[in-house]
Amino acid sequence: MRRTTRVALLALPFACLAACVGEGDAGSTHAAASAAGAAGRPGLTTYRCEDGTITVDNRASEVVLTDTTGESVTLPAAPPEQRSRYGLPGYALVLEGNQALYVKGGKPMDCAR
Repeated sequence: MRRTTRVALLALPFACLAACVGEGDAGSTHAAASAAGAAGRPGLTTYRCEDGTITVDNRASEVVLTDTTGESVTLPAAPPEQRSRYGLPGYALVLEGNQALYVKGGKPMDCAR
C-alpha cells in the first residue's frame, strides 16, 4: 500500500504538467510547423523553354509539371529524398537555381525563369 501511494505521489507532478499543455497549444505548434514548411516550398514557377513554357508546382517530394501542350504530369523526387531531381519513365526534370532541364520522350529542353 505504501508503495502505491509513493508511485501516485511521484506521478502527480507529471499529470499536472500534462494537463498544462492543452490540445490548443499542440495545434498551434502543428500549424506553425505547417506554415514554416509551406513558406519553404518554392510553389508555382513558370519556365521559358526553347519550345514554349512549362509550369512547375513544386510540392517538395514531387512536382506537378504542365507543359505548353497542356499535358500535366506528376513527377516524384528521384531518389525520394532529393529536392532538385524528379522523374518517371519518359520524363525528367532537374531544377537548379533559375534553370531547369526538362526531358520528355528523350528530348531535352533547357528552360529558365
